[in-house]
Amino acid sequence: MSVETVTRDGVTTVVGVTDKSLAGAPSFVESGHMFPADLPAADARAAADTAVAALGAVGLTHGVAHTELRLTPAGPRVVEVNPRPAGNQITELVRRVTGVDLPMAYARLALGERPDTTPVDTGVRSAAIAFLLPPRAGTVDAITGTDRLAGDPCVVDWAVKPAGHHAGEANSNNTYLGHVMTVDTEGPGARARAEELIGALDVRYVDQLAGAAA
Repeated sequence: MSVETVTRDGVTTVVGVTDKSLAGAPSFVESGHMFPADLPAADARAAADTAVAALGAVGLTHGVAHTELRLTPAGPRVVEVNPRPAGNQITELVRRVTGVDLPMAYARLALGERPDTTPVDTGVRSAAIAFLLPPRAGTVDAITGTDRLAGDPCVVDWAVKPAGHHAGEANSNNTYLGHVMTVDTEGPGARARAEELIGALDVRYVDQLAGAAA
């Protein structure tokens, strides 16, 4: 999980907690994110408190931060503190749910201005992104199954790599073959829908066609 925060003049505002999905063992690549994290309130509070304490410990008094943690039987434990907005489109998930624009907050802080971190009711209760990891290395002939994405009201963004793209092994975030971003206006269902849709995509490789022709 990660905690997204904005700190100004030593005062930290917790915008929310993001949870993560992992795949691609033994590399444990991030295969998706959902905001807000589907956690018991007590665990979310503990994660937020731990992140704020970590920012204080490293002396961050001004900036946007993305603090990654793991929830253990002994409570949240810090993995790393990043003095920047989150990547992997997490900031877009946050914006769709809360209306808070973390990259803009980062810019306003750099200009000496006070960013607005007040959440608004966007009508979205959860937002998620799922990433398409390559089944193996090879040259992509086509990624099929995208026809259902355009007509799905839950889908707000998607993309896949074109034919001819050379896929690597699923051992880092740099090897994604695409993504699907979804929202849920009723509850924490965005992740399940994003994972269902990404799981329905099929990656076809050039050598598969050559093998079939032979």
